[in-house]
Order: sequence, then C-alpha cells, then structure tokens
Amino acid sequence: MSRSQPTEVGDDADAESESFTGQGLPRVEDHRILTGKAEFIHDITPDNCLHMALVRSMHAHAEIESIETSEAKAHPDCELVLTAEDLKAEYNPMPTGIESVETEDGEADLFEWSLADEKARFVGEPVVAIVASNRYAAEDIADLVTVEYNSIDAVADGMAAREDDVVVHEHAGTNVVDHERIEFGDPSGAFDDADTVVEGDYSWGRISGVPLETAGVVARYDEDGDSFDIDCNIQLHTLVDNMIYETLGYGEDDVRVNVPADVGGSYGTKIGIHRYCCLAAMASQQLEQPVKFEEDRIENLQGGDMHCSDREYEMRMAVDDDGTIRGLEVWFVDDFGAYPRYPVNQVLKPLSVVTNSYDIEDVTYEYDLVLTNKTSQTAYRGFGVDPHIYALEMVVDKAAREIGMDPTEFRRRNMIQPEQMPYTLPSKNIYDSGDYPATLDRIQEIIDDERDGGLLDPEVVEAKREEGKYRGVQPSVIIEPGVSGSDWTDRQRSDRDALEDRDRDDVEELPEHLRATLEDDGTVTASLATDSSGQGHQTLVSQLLADELEILPSDIEVDYLDSIDAPTEYGSAASRMAVMLSGATVGLAEKFVANAKAVAADHWGVSGEDISYRDGALERIDTGDSLSLADLAAIDDADRRLTQVSYNYDHPATEFEEFDEAFSRKFPVYPTAAFGANAPIVEVDVETGEVDILTFHTVRDCGTMLNPMIVEGQAHGGIAQGIGASLLEEFGYEDDGQPQAITLFDYLLPSIENVPEIQMEHTETPSPYTETGAKGVGEGGMIDAPASIATSINAALEPLGIDEPADQIPVAPDHIRKNVRDLE
Repeated sequence: MSRSQPTEVGDDADAESESFTGQGLPRVEDHRILTGKAEFIHDITPDNCLHMALVRSMHAHAEIESIETSEAKAHPDCELVLTAEDLKAEYNPMPTGIESVETEDGEADLFEWSLADEKARFVGEPVVAIVASNRYAAEDIADLVTVEYNSIDAVADGMAAREDDVVVHEHAGTNVVDHERIEFGDPSGAFDDADTVVEGDYSWGRISGVPLETAGVVARYDEDGDSFDIDCNIQLHTLVDNMIYETLGYGEDDVRVNVPADVGGSYGTKIGIHRYCCLAAMASQQLEQPVKFEEDRIENLQGGDMHCSDREYEMRMAVDDDGTIRGLEVWFVDDFGAYPRYPVNQVLKPLSVVTNSYDIEDVTYEYDLVLTNKTSQTAYRGFGVDPHIYALEMVVDKAAREIGMDPTEFRRRNMIQPEQMPYTLPSKNIYDSGDYPATLDRIQEIIDDERDGGLLDPEVVEAKREEGKYRGVQPSVIIEPGVSGSDWTDRQRSDRDALEDRDRDDVEELPEHLRATLEDDGTVTASLATDSSGQGHQTLVSQLLADELEILPSDIEVDYLDSIDAPTEYGSAASRMAVMLSGATVGLAEKFVANAKAVAADHWGVSGEDISYRDGALERIDTGDSLSLADLAAIDDADRRLTQVSYNYDHPATEFEEFDEAFSRKFPVYPTAAFGANAPIVEVDVETGEVDILTFHTVRDCGTMLNPMIVEGQAHGGIAQGIGASLLEEFGYEDDGQPQAITLFDYLLPSIENVPEIQMEHTETPSPYTETGAKGVGEGGMIDAPASIATSINAALEPLGIDEPADQIPVAPDHIRKNVRDLE
C-alpha cells in the first residue's frame, strides 16, 4: 500500500531552458498544507473506531501495590481495560537500546513493558490503558481506576545517579548501563608536554522539538489474516517497525506500518512512540475493532519519551603558549531517563565531529550513560552533537583567554586548512571539503562592519553599558555531520574489543530505496521508502527526477511506501535525505531511461543503440520516429519493465577506502561535513539577566544547494530551535523526580519576539563523496546556534570579569543574575 498526495508546482520553468535542481522552487507540499487539504494522523478515524486513554503514574519512583479496575469496567462506555498483567499473558516487552548489563550474578535484562509492571519509574509512565467509545468517555473512565502506590526515593540527577544510592532498576545493581573510554593518538603525552592545561565544566539541559502534532496512532487488527494495519506518525517507520512487531509477537510482514505524507513535526521526537502503537494494536486485537490514540500536550511534555540529551561535561584542553592546541579530553555523563530507549548511540555521534573544525590529533573521549527517574531520551535534532559543540566551543574560548590570545585568532590558528581536505579525524571519520578559515574570515569582516556605525559601534556599546546593557559577540565555528551510516549504530550492543580486528567485509549498510512507475498518461509516480516530517522530500525528488528525465516537475507525483512494501532502510534522520535521495534519484532515472529505450527498441525492432532519449521522449535515430512517455506506457510489454523500476542507492562512504577503518571499528561514519561560522550579536541586561539577540549573522556551506529555499528554511528553523534551547526551553525536574514543565506556560518556546533577523550568507563547496555534491543540512542551526549564543554572552559580560556566565544551557536570567550578584 502506498499513500499519495499530489506534488503540484505552480509555475514550471521550461524544461529545455534550465535545470530545476539548484532552483528555489516552492515546496510542492505547501499547497495542500496551506489550503487545509493535508491529512495528518489526527484526521484519520475509521468507522467503528474506539478510543484509548492512559492512566499514568503521578510518582517518579513507586512500587505498584494494587490496581483496582472494577468500577472502570462497569462503566457502560468501557470496552477494555489493560494492565501489565494482561500484556504479559500474550505479548512481549518492548526492545531497548541496551538490552542488558553485567552484574555480579550475570546479565540483568533491561526490558520495558508497554505498561508499567510492578513499579513506576517516571512521572507520566502509563500504568493502565482504557478503551471506550470516545476519548471523552475514556478519560472519564480512567478517573475511575484506583492505583495504590508505595512511593520510594527517586534519583533525578545524572551525576548523583552514578553513585547508585538509588537504583532505577534494582535488579541491575547500577544506573550506569553503558560506559566507554576511547583514546586516539597519545593524549597523555600531549597533556604532559603542553604549556597549559585548561579545564571547564558545562551543563546541557533537557529540551525537545515539541511538535505541533503530538503522537498519534490508529490500529486495526484483521482476524482473517491475523495481521495488523497501523497508521501512525512514527519517524523511521521502516527501521523501527521491529519495536512494534516484536512487541506484538508477530513477524515483520504481519504488521503494516503506514505514515501519512504529512506529519506535523518530529526532528527525532517521534522515533520513540512505539509504545502507543503497540497498545493500540493490542487493544484492537482484543476487541476486533479499530482503536485510536492521540497524545495530548501534557502527555507529550510529561511522559512522551521525547526529550533530548541531558549532559554534564568536564572538558580539558592542552595548549601551548603560541596558541597551538595539543590535546583534548572530553568526559560527560548523559542522563537517559528511566529506560535506555532506542536509540542510545547519541553518546557516540559526536565522534563524527570530535574536534569540530580544529586540527587536533590527540583526543580522549569518555562517557557514562546513566538511568534516572525521568521520561526517556530520544534522538532530538542534532542527536547529541549540539551539546558537544557547545562544550567544545566554550573550552576553546576559555583556553584562548587563559593564554591571553584573542579567541577568534586562537580558532584561526588551529583550524583545519583547505589543503588538508579530505581530512581524517582522530576518530576516523572524514571531512570531505571546505575552506574553514575563509568562512571565519568572512564572519569577522561582518563583525568589523558592525563596529563601524553598526550594532557594535564603540559609542553605542558604551552608551548601552551606562544603561546596564552589555553588548557582545564572539564568533564560533560549525561542522554539521551528514549522511549517517547505519552499521555503526549498534556499537554499544557489540563486542567492542573484537572490533579492533573486524573485517571491512562484515560491514552492512542500508541503501536508500526509490521506485518509479510510468502512468498511462505519461506522468511518472515516484515512491519513497522513507517517511517525511516536513523536510520537502517530495519537492526534492520531483526537481531531481524532472531534470534526469527531462520532463516537468508537475509531471511527477511523489508518494510513500509502507513498512511492508518498502525494504528496511535508515530513513529520514541524521541529515541524510538530500544526499541519499539525490543519489537514488539519479540512479533510478538512469535505469528508467535504459528500460524505456529497451521497450522502444523492441517496439521498432531495432537495437537499443539506435534509440535516443531526449525531453521525455524516445526517438528512433535512423527515421526520426518518436514515442512520448504516454505512447511508451501503452506499448509496455508483459514484463512491465517501466512499472517495476526501482533502485537502491548505496551509502556513498562505502565506495571510498578511506572510510574503511571507521566502518570496521563501528565509529560513526558521516561522509559530508557542512560547515560555517556564526556571530550572533547579543545584549545582556545585567539588572534582569535577560538576553536579547539583536541580529544573528551566519555564513554556511552545505555543498551543492539542491533547493536554496529548502536549505534556508532548514537553517532558519534550526537557528530558531537553537535560540530556544539557549535561552528559554528546559524540562527541569525537582529532586524527587517531579517534572517542572508539563504545559506550554512552563516550557517556553521561541517566538518572533525572541528570534531576530537572521543575516545568512552561503558558499558552495561540493562534496567529492556524493552524487550531486550536496551535503546534509537537516540539523544545522540547532547544532551550532547554542554554542554561538553562549560564547557571545561570555564576550558581552567579559568587561565585568564574570568567568563563563554561559556555562549552562539554557542560560536563564536567574543564572546570569546570580553571576552578577556574586561580583557585588
């Protein structure tokens, strides 16, 4: 089954006169969204559909002593009540990212049931599922359930969790469920020989994407086929569908997962919604009716398993007096919440950019992954790179000031040079191309202009200081890793010692699958195997395929495949799709044209060499006879060669030997490195602690821009998210594990009042590793804006002598006020 939405383009350019790729064509998705024709999961309600509500724990850590459901079951609108005991009788626990830990008595499993079993481990954890005729009735019935708890001590701080005074999963004996220390080069020697060692501690708080559309699912069980059909807005539906079918106890071909063409936002936050899919499917099987669940906003914020990394960093940098960085040590603890939910490899992704834009050979990278009594983490935009870049840029600034060097000059002195490209990191990933110093020089030129009659004019700055408002800027540099491989993502479930001798031939990467069908009217339908959540994939494919087939984008419709029709693939994450889809589109078009020539050759009884393809038509060279694509569809032979065209584009790094060591050792492989530099000009009010970003300058390079409008949109949106992360957003917790932000009154999102004018420039340095020269661009802004804002706040308040006032994210007003008061 596929799902289709029209991919209209308003004013197609003349296919003969220009390339569509590289043009800022309007997104074809936007017309249906803006006209209300888009169909989201919340719009899907089949006939005879029942609705589910959940009874959730009010306690962060509590033993479940009893669950009384008799009054709920007696309600006339109640159709079904499910508890963990019901689930354990017929189904399986949900898979986790880390399945077990070693204990003195052997291995301890870290499984999670879809409903809390015997113990609640975070506020908002589902305990009972109620199914009723409508959601209002289901909520009323949920209030009739009585759960008796025995509340016990909770742990809500990642650093404290390492002490194991309170253990979230007591049978495991520890909260530290994963640890690794990796050394590259000779970091000990580098630190011993360096003139100066600089240390800095930094905190990164929990945030999230808070999508407009919360999680939703409609599940249907087919008794005749003993199978499930599940509509939901999960992300990576062909990759994580195993979380659903394994929990249900079925094979992958028995559980069809469909994702609508339109999803109201995700950026990783909907990868972990399989709990809802499983519960709705179980209820549908029990009742033999469709069951729907829609997460409300409080459920989403409180217990939606969609928070980002929650880290405490201890950074060390070895530097010489001439400004050379000799070595880097990274240590952090990452608070994953109550369960090590898939994915857990966000602690490893920073290895793909471990030294950012700097040429550093000797590095130590170490982490503790801990569990606490909070809702679980997921793969939020940036996937753990954003806190790493923040902590690294902070300690770079500190090191520069420690040795008395301008921080921008310190950066310039240590940057990877263009002649070093492609550049192999200590962690064996490779930066493909770029002139990093030139980008930093350009951003410095922009700042210099601001100092000459602009926002940073010395007279203006001094006058503002008289008002208690301090302006400043400190450029920071950007690397956005793109096009993640898939093989490395199970490193934590592998025998890591054995990876030293692993053979390159054992590496298994997932390709990008794309299909094309020639319709009777001569138009072409392309079918994506990945889901989308607003990135413009339909636009991108229609542009690329139009160029390759020499037809108009309006003659191409793009739809999506479900989890059974599509092969397993990585999907829409990790800044992959521009590269993977462009490569798949080029390969698919070549195959399509070859098939078209073969059909035409058979029709005319000539060799394929006697056929040319141009402007969407086949021409017989010797006679000048031609066939349009519509003609070709009418004569397509019994082999259906044109209606069966598909192509699998292999991950681009697999073609280059220089990635072999990273592949074989399961280090993160990201073969594109978008880069740039930021310079947000901030104004800090020392009386209130409030930070105003006056303007945000940025220079960015993502290789070949396939659609500049989409690139700009991704970058602007990412920067807005980064501003929210830096100054406003945080899922704080009390010491007893009670969440502090469960409404949008408490969780503060950025608006037009907080997001300034973004002054953006682009350069284009094509990647040598990708089909079109494009680089991944889906996570930029969120990855780099927080670091840039933090370094600029530090620069603004430097005249006051405050040491790193932005040593935590978010930089809340009360934190700045505390730093100011400490000086008084």
